[in-house]
Amino acid sequence: MSNALLTGRTEISCDVLVIGGGAAGVAAAAAAGRAGAQVVLLERYGFLGGLATTAQVGTICGLYLQDQTGAEATLVACGFASEFASRLESAGGTKPLRVDRGLWVLPYAPPTFARVADTMVGASQNITMILHATVAGASAENSWLNLVRALAWNEPLFFFPKAVVDCTGEATVAALAGANSENGGTDQSPALVFVLENVDPTLAERGLLEVRRELRHAVQDGSLPEICERLALVPGTGANGRLALKLSLFPANPDRALWRQVTDWERESRALLEPLHRFLVENVAAFRNSRLDAVAPQLGIRSGRRILGRARLTDEEVLSARKSPLGIARGGWPMERWRKSPRPEMTYFAERDYYDIPLDCLRPVELENVFVAGRCLSAETGAMTSARVIGTALATGWAAGTAAAFHAANRPLDEAVTLIRKQMG
Repeated sequence: MSNALLTGRTEISCDVLVIGGGAAGVAAAAAAGRAGAQVVLLERYGFLGGLATTAQVGTICGLYLQDQTGAEATLVACGFASEFASRLESAGGTKPLRVDRGLWVLPYAPPTFARVADTMVGASQNITMILHATVAGASAENSWLNLVRALAWNEPLFFFPKAVVDCTGEATVAALAGANSENGGTDQSPALVFVLENVDPTLAERGLLEVRRELRHAVQDGSLPEICERLALVPGTGANGRLALKLSLFPANPDRALWRQVTDWERESRALLEPLHRFLVENVAAFRNSRLDAVAPQLGIRSGRRILGRARLTDEEVLSARKSPLGIARGGWPMERWRKSPRPEMTYFAERDYYDIPLDCLRPVELENVFVAGRCLSAETGAMTSARVIGTALATGWAAGTAAAFHAANRPLDEAVTLIRKQMG
């Protein structure tokens, strides 16, 4: 990586530029670094993890096969996702938890997720991390993205990468550079996570049936708005009286600009917390002595802009658990649609099975040296409700980072595919 100060601006050249330090970006940076590339990782917050930390999701979905009878969780694939999960278990003292219909998740504490991500990225001498960095522009020439402009703590930086991995969750860089995309922002409703302390620890075992009954009555008599019925537990919390809850909002209005919608969501959801908590204290015995301890600093946005790639993951491929000789990541989570119902609409494929995500789902048609990962890969709406989860994002991030490193080194991408498939086991 070279760095020169020219006419008041900082110019940085690198092999691979990874934009976004969420689950996909952490995996992409680690993969490219281990492949020998000189990597720069940009992250807009002061810590890694993306929505896993800022939205305090609290569980990793997509790591394990659905299994209603097995006594232990079975990994969908080996590789970086399983390595990350293992380190998270060790660092946080957590273990896989079986929830509804034989689905397994890995609970985690958001600070632990950030710490593990930081450790794994920091382990590579090839990675330069730049925090508090936001992309301001990108340009391409002859199908080659050759410039990315960013602000890092309000200082302008100009990047000249050989290859780029877009892990922004919104296909931001790919779209700025001219890649065609579609807006999935109205496909799913977002959610706000908050934490209450001094909750009856037996509530987590009993579930929220009694709570939902009281909320239903309150909505019917006008004491609370309808949205308060969309309350759910975050699995793996509550045993020590510290309970994480998730309030799902209503989907976006397709006629409203998404940046306006997100602003309204953030403000309105936080305004609901005080009356909602007061109602729980006054009407549900388990919350009588509780207090509001923490609120996620950002909404969990489940869907956003995604590329129209050289291949597209289809709903039928997910539901039939389709395999591909070019598959570079495996999806094991069912379709999970959060729309107007208080509960998600789940559509399952065969137990103990998975589908493949081909490399071309990570490649925009218009750009030769750009790869995407996470929820901005190319997929139909239903397929994305499965592929967007953290476990799958770790897998697609690893694949995108490996492919980008090979591309930057002028090595054939089919060699990258072979290596990735070997690592998956």
